[in-house]
Amino acid sequence: MKNRSKAYIRHQRERIIRKKWTILKDVMLRESEYMPVRGSLSKGKIHCSCRMCRYEQFHSIPKAKHKAKLKAMEQEIDDYVYFLF
Repeated sequence: MKNRSKAYIRHQRERIIRKKWTILKDVMLRESEYMPVRGSLSKGKIHCSCRMCRYEQFHSIPKAKHKAKLKAMEQEIDDYVYFLF
């Protein structure tokens, strides 16, 4: 594990809190008095299933790691077929 500075950790925590706060406020349309304490948003997930939060999943866009595995498998098949002929 890499050693991270406290500034880096604070930045990442604030970035995640800001993202979840925006989802709750703009997508789920929560009002100010019903918003959770900001610090509690740094833990876990909001469990939002809207199209904005699940864009890749909703539109069946594969993740980069799945694309790379698929490309490697296709290359392996092509190499094998080329070897046979």
